[in-house]
Amino acid sequence: MPSSAAFTRRRGPRFVRPRTPLSSRGVVRQAGGVQPDFGGTTAQLYAKYRRDLPAVQASALAGLIGLRPDDVVVDLGCGTGQLAVPLHPHCAAVLGIDPEPAMLVQLRARAAPRVLCLLGDEHDLPRLSSVCGRPVGAVVIGNALHWMDEAATLEASAALLRPGGALAVITQGPPMWLGTAPWQLAVRQTLEASSGPVSGNCRTDESALDERLGIARGLGLDVQVVSWQAEYVVDVDWVVGHLGSAMNADRWVAAVDDLTGALQAFDGHPMVERVSTTVLIAHRTG
Repeated sequence: MPSSAAFTRRRGPRFVRPRTPLSSRGVVRQAGGVQPDFGGTTAQLYAKYRRDLPAVQASALAGLIGLRPDDVVVDLGCGTGQLAVPLHPHCAAVLGIDPEPAMLVQLRARAAPRVLCLLGDEHDLPRLSSVCGRPVGAVVIGNALHWMDEAATLEASAALLRPGGALAVITQGPPMWLGTAPWQLAVRQTLEASSGPVSGNCRTDESALDERLGIARGLGLDVQVVSWQAEYVVDVDWVVGHLGSAMNADRWVAAVDDLTGALQAFDGHPMVERVSTTVLIAHRTG
């Protein structure tokens, strides 16, 4: 069954809308990618069908980063809280930043204490030093860096860190439509039948990791890479919903029947999704 983290809290995070205009998501979209629009239905599907980082992995990540109980963590491109929620027990507060209000509405609904929702993007990182009043313990970016100017974002993130603090870039792959299981091949064939080649990997590949390592080393950070493997038994509802979280809403609606029909052939047979989580951790040493 898919992993998830359940949190029942009395108070939800505050939703802060800065008064000054914030820049839009700086994006160079990949050709051949499955591209969402992030608002409306997509945000609802994201909240339901995107897994949190499993609790055991979040605990391990907090240890590798060296999080302290009084640290503030910045989750850039936080979506609906797949990192913010599992990490918040390990620090004083998580500042979840996303340019899509609908994503932050979903995160707020999770009622995780010590999570503050902020409408913004990577261009707002330089302002955070004055907002936080002190350097932060970590900046984490999960499955979102490929939407940003990567070099500039990593540089701005590193500038926020306290001595010993860390930048962590978390990717999970391969994307569902690029997996090699028979049911995943059926998903890809169905999508390609209506929209042409589907090849975008959300920069979860080795070449992207090497580029990011080079950038981090160039900033004088001490880098390491860790990875975890997991398997999840999924069903038709999960697969179709997850794909909806990664697609333009109109395109997804048009494809739902075809995707459901293609996956019915695997009904009664376990569909297993293999997920590799890779974490680049870059510490500020001085």
